[in-house]
Amino acid sequence: MYDKYNSFTLFEKDVSTEKMREIFSDYNQIQKQMDCEAALSRVEAALGLIPKEAAVEINNKSSADNISIDKLKQKIHITGHPFLALITLYKEICEGNTAQYVHWGATSQDIMDTAFILQLKEAYEVFFPRIEELYKIVAEKAHEFRNVIMVGRTNGQHAVPITLGYKYSIWGFELRRSIDRLHEIKDRLFVGELAGAVGTLASFGDLGLEIQQGFCNELGLNVPPVAWFASRDVIAEFVNNLAILGSTLGKIGSEVYALQKSEIAELQEFFSKENIGSSTMPHKRNPFQAMQLSSNAKLLRSYATAILNSQEHEHERDPRSLSVEYHVVGESCKVIHASLEKAIVLLSKLLINEDNMRRNINKLHGLIFSEAIMLAIGKKVGRQNAHEIIHELAMEAIDKQMPLKDLLKENEVVMSNISLQEIDDLMNPENYLGKSSVFAERIKEQKDVYFSQNK
Repeated sequence: MYDKYNSFTLFEKDVSTEKMREIFSDYNQIQKQMDCEAALSRVEAALGLIPKEAAVEINNKSSADNISIDKLKQKIHITGHPFLALITLYKEICEGNTAQYVHWGATSQDIMDTAFILQLKEAYEVFFPRIEELYKIVAEKAHEFRNVIMVGRTNGQHAVPITLGYKYSIWGFELRRSIDRLHEIKDRLFVGELAGAVGTLASFGDLGLEIQQGFCNELGLNVPPVAWFASRDVIAEFVNNLAILGSTLGKIGSEVYALQKSEIAELQEFFSKENIGSSTMPHKRNPFQAMQLSSNAKLLRSYATAILNSQEHEHERDPRSLSVEYHVVGESCKVIHASLEKAIVLLSKLLINEDNMRRNINKLHGLIFSEAIMLAIGKKVGRQNAHEIIHELAMEAIDKQMPLKDLLKENEVVMSNISLQEIDDLMNPENYLGKSSVFAERIKEQKDVYFSQNK
């Protein structure tokens, strides 16, 4: 039933995906917590700490389908405890006295933290392949557009020529670094937590280390070298890695947004006949996907700030920041997945206007070649002298709105050190691209090696 007072579904597609909402749902959180309790009972029964028949019953009943969400909420409201309510409900679903052996020796945060890591692992396995897919698209586009010439810009101004493939290569190498960071964090992040009240495993007696090892093995998680109740640095590292990745996606979105401006019109977000850009201006084709990437990047950076502000914990266990953490990390996963899906669509369908790129190359009437000309003359008269000469001519060209070439031809120092043919050659954008194509080819080569090693 649609809840008119508790819904944000109209805009959820911008900051979340259906799959991520499932992963971070109450139902899945409960299931992961019950998975932890079931795993704990199996290990403890195998080691003789609890009766085997109790472990069998606990495992048979450890399904979120057996839990009434309304009852759970009611018990949480009454007790004020975020997890004890689930343990008490085992008494209603387990036969005989078996529920007495649920949660044996564990503390609430053991199960809550480990269940949360299981949710993160599930989320990671959903969004990580989408990072790889985007990386593949960007690297292949870099190679495809390696010879498409456009204006390079610095400080928002025309600088010197580049290729579109070079621009894509910059995005690609950023994406690859995020892939590497997220690869590298897996061993630190996907770690279980079972340590008892303060982390010493005292409640498990001499079997503590064996139970901890078995518990983590059952759940497919690494064993912690020490309890991480009060050490949330890896969680913060993960969120910050997502914020870095989100900022790369935001940068891509902002670049498309800037280059789609009517005065530039070099790139354009795909716009179907059914799309509408404005409720008042029928002609508009607003880059909504690109805009959302930028907006989502801001959200992710705010989550990173929140998680860093939650890093200081007192003593051996301090749950004061956990509610911030559980919210922020889940929301970060939702936002990054939504952004990745948008970026894949955006760049897969992005329209490239090479005519406008060529037009913009000539917009300053040769001024973007001032560096090339300066360096050529500098070989004869010295770099600083050449800079002064060309700077003066460039400023005059701007003020008088004249082609730079016309003023070069009238300058005695210039013409005594360089020929008209050399000027024409220097003002050919194909002759001043540096190694743009090399970098575009390099990202594709790197991508090919990556996927050959990670099949």
